[in-house]
Amino acid sequence: MSSETLEICIKFALALLLSGLLGLERERKGRAAGLRTHVVVCLGSTLAMIVSDLLAAEWTATGAPIWLDRGRIAAGIVTGIGFIGAGTIINVGSIHRGLTTAAMLWFVAVLGIAIGVGFYRVAILGTFFALFTVLALERVSESLPARIQFVLSIRLAGTAQRVADIERFIEAQGYRVVASRLRVTVEDHERVDMTFDILSKKRHPVEELVARIQQECPGALRVTIER
Repeated sequence: MSSETLEICIKFALALLLSGLLGLERERKGRAAGLRTHVVVCLGSTLAMIVSDLLAAEWTATGAPIWLDRGRIAAGIVTGIGFIGAGTIINVGSIHRGLTTAAMLWFVAVLGIAIGVGFYRVAILGTFFALFTVLALERVSESLPARIQFVLSIRLAGTAQRVADIERFIEAQGYRVVASRLRVTVEDHERVDMTFDILSKKRHPVEELVARIQQECPGALRVTIER
């Protein structure tokens, strides 16, 4: 086995090992983009940079008056990984899930670039700090006061004049309304659909909130909560 082939094998093995450590952390939490996705993304980035080096060496050996900028290929990798990251993010109102997984996929793409160009020490240190961030800092987040986020939808028969009153009533129960949306439908009679993105730093029983809203708004046709 030539020294060049051995170095390529080392790069692929290191990419598999380091990205596998990060992928296992996501797999443990049951994320869709888990072990295999992270490993394949990192191996792909590593492969792209290896091919970049081989092309540059081949053109140099033939005396071709072309200079290959490896930074352009790296920029293409970082840009292209965005479509995978975007697919892991789920938005429900103001509630966002999958942001850490998307960031992790972007990270392993850059990790593959570092391994592909031979910056092994940088790749290992970067992996260490990434693992520290998602594992150690998770405990810090859990030690903070618990927050709950949910979307509250209310359908009323009548006018939209009570929206401000309902919003004040919700905040009086200890919740914070982050955003609100309103849709008015006029058919046989006027119908108002209100949607509130709500944040609470305390774990209030949301079922109790629903019961209180139904008491406050006896004409409510529907009250639903999405978490």
